[in-house]
Amino acid sequence: MDITIKARAKINLALDVVSKREDGYHNLRMVMQTVYLHDQIVLKKAHKYPLKFVCSTPYLPVDERNLVYRAALYLKDTFKLPGGLFISLKKHIPISAGLAGGSSDCAATLSGINRMYNLGLSLNDLMEIGVKFGSDVPFCLLGGTAFAEGKGEILTPLPPHPPVSVIIGKPPVSISTSAVFKAFDSARHAKGPNIDCIISGIKKKDINGIASGFGNVLEDVSIHICPDIVKLKNIYMGSGAIGALMSGSGPSVFAYFSDQKHAWRAMKNVSLLMPHIRQFLTGTFNNTKRGFSF
Repeated sequence: MDITIKARAKINLALDVVSKREDGYHNLRMVMQTVYLHDQIVLKKAHKYPLKFVCSTPYLPVDERNLVYRAALYLKDTFKLPGGLFISLKKHIPISAGLAGGSSDCAATLSGINRMYNLGLSLNDLMEIGVKFGSDVPFCLLGGTAFAEGKGEILTPLPPHPPVSVIIGKPPVSISTSAVFKAFDSARHAKGPNIDCIISGIKKKDINGIASGFGNVLEDVSIHICPDIVKLKNIYMGSGAIGALMSGSGPSVFAYFSDQKHAWRAMKNVSLLMPHIRQFLTGTFNNTKRGFSF
């Protein structure tokens, strides 16, 4: 049986840094949201090799340096899975973009192998395994809308986000998350997001209320590395966006629009003024059952 899984991207409606931890990481408070932009993972049982992984993006590693390979190898070794496994990854989510593409691919692999081999792992079981590979992996397994604490692995599910048109724009720059946090630690801290406002807006299904609370304390630091971030935000807002914000450590910028007509107009304006920007018209996604659907 072949299994095909959509590994969906995430955006941060809010990202606040609470403190630096003794282990070098940071304690965070975030509101995270799944969107329709996704990679595609295909899993097949094989016999010619124990584990083979291929990817549509030629410069991505397909060995232990990739979270997909590492997650698959972990489950094969831990549960002594018989035979071989072939994994194919088709990339659509930009790399090093603040959209958790690698974490989502890892999460999809864990969930898919659990189903393929009938391992019987619960969502909580998978999330406990997933955090071994990255702090965003548990959220990518959970999906939907959630408030995140700790390094991002302590999750409180929130009610489904109301539907909204979303554009994601990605400047042609890759930003190191560790470099951004290092710069943040020595910089003047920006004003944090209004997380209570965002959660209240989600509960009331008020898009404007949600957008009014947007905030990301890493944004000012990342703008120094990639000035396109602020330019892109300004074009989206000037084209009628309800709100716009950098996701994660960047450099991707997402914007909310009341309808697709306004979103298309904004995309056209960016294409004219910043033709080097890669854009995606997407929307919020919620799986009320949580976890992956197959």
